[in-house]
Amino acid sequence: MPSSERRLMRSRRHRAFVAALAAGVAMLLTASPGTAADKPPARSLAELDEAFAAAARNLARRATEAGDESLAAMISDWPLPAAGERQLVVQIPSRIEKPATVDTPDEETVWNDFVAARRTRAAGLFDHAVFVAGGHDRTLTRDERAKPAVDAPPLAQRSCEALRLLHEALRDDPHHERARGAGGWVKRDDDWLWPEAAKRLDRGEAYDPAFGWMPKARLERYRSGERFDRGRWVPAADDEARPRDVKHGREFHSDHWEIVTAASLADAAVLAEKLEETRNAWRQVFGAYAFEPADLEKRLAGRGRTPVHAPHSAILCAGRGQYVSELEPLEPRVGMTNGIYWTPTKTIWFFTDEAADPPEPDPITIHHEATHQLFTEGRADAEKARQQAGERCGFWAIEAAACYMESLQATGFGWTVGGRDAGRAPAAKDRLDEEFYVPFAELCGLGRTAFQSHERLQQVDSQIAGQADFLMNGEGGRYRESFVEYLARVYQGTADPDTLARLCKRSYADLDDAYRRHLQR
Repeated sequence: MPSSERRLMRSRRHRAFVAALAAGVAMLLTASPGTAADKPPARSLAELDEAFAAAARNLARRATEAGDESLAAMISDWPLPAAGERQLVVQIPSRIEKPATVDTPDEETVWNDFVAARRTRAAGLFDHAVFVAGGHDRTLTRDERAKPAVDAPPLAQRSCEALRLLHEALRDDPHHERARGAGGWVKRDDDWLWPEAAKRLDRGEAYDPAFGWMPKARLERYRSGERFDRGRWVPAADDEARPRDVKHGREFHSDHWEIVTAASLADAAVLAEKLEETRNAWRQVFGAYAFEPADLEKRLAGRGRTPVHAPHSAILCAGRGQYVSELEPLEPRVGMTNGIYWTPTKTIWFFTDEAADPPEPDPITIHHEATHQLFTEGRADAEKARQQAGERCGFWAIEAAACYMESLQATGFGWTVGGRDAGRAPAAKDRLDEEFYVPFAELCGLGRTAFQSHERLQQVDSQIAGQADFLMNGEGGRYRESFVEYLARVYQGTADPDTLARLCKRSYADLDDAYRRHLQR
């Protein structure tokens, strides 16, 4: 076939593809900002997925024909795997960046069509996020009241699902302005940043993963091998060689943490990366905790504001000995821990120990303790509660959520959280096999002191990790909204021993049975 005919055929296929996308966008736009939130979007989630899968197959074939196998693989691998009985946490870039391998007109056309297909799907996902966020006060139809679905979630609110759809939309289209605004980002030039980072950028600071945020002139001197120590500049080698105590520790500022380190700046940089990773995952897994359902609905409708939060506080000690000596006067049992969130000062503490197995601070410990901090500082009403969270009852849920976040595992698309084979969930199954089990009714009645003094606390800790996995992922995530709402009430100090049962609309005996089935399948 002459090259002119091949170009004509490619042009026709491209025009047909663009026309199909335009039709899809037009259909989506009819269900976008002007459509009432109580009306479902024009295309179902299944239809959006099917349309994108068909487009991806076509685009991957065209990329192969154009000679770019890496682009073909990228397109083929783009759809997310089925979540199954775990949660998917997606990595969201600050912008869409074209691969360096895309360097011919044919490859450019395929790439542009791929981006267009992603944006079409993102628009549909966001419409669904807006719709489900309004479900908290939707009136049931007569048929729904007469014949309620057997597997229907017990709560009307679907904040967790709304946030899942929001973040998946941003994975497809990181430039979706309404989704970015609802998710809390702000724009600077062509990049989307957290407002805390944007504030630093606006006042003339710059960021380097090795040194954190600091004024540009100071950062240049750090990059050239100098360090600022007690009012004077010294060589980096001299600074690193001098032992530090916590009071005179170095500072490392990430987007959301202020770290004081008696260890090296390199150690602080690694800690900062893991803390920010935990926050990114927590926002997708437990982010609904931070909002009342009506407030989340407003944000998705474009009526919310994006506040700038004060940084979280973290301290990194140079070894276990320093860690224990600093904290033992406050917490006599600190020697039994590898990290701690100290609620009175809202600070998480870690220490370095490269000889430990695994080396400290272990990412699992970081995920656990940072989760405590994010919950405690993630809602104003939780921070202002008159008593410590879980003091009277429900303390188990605080630890269960932190244990659940220990299961965070990196993937090609971001991370997964949960699963009966992840984190401490296998140990929870072992407890059942050993016929050890503390029923929900008993756990929900325990306050902080009673829980922490349990005679078999180690076994209880592994059990509650399994119970968190059940409540987040069991029966298709049926109780996820209920558990997140329960956590909010525990942290607010308004939970009572029967709150979880009421939120799940199941007796504790029924939940015990369902939990056993979840782990022992």
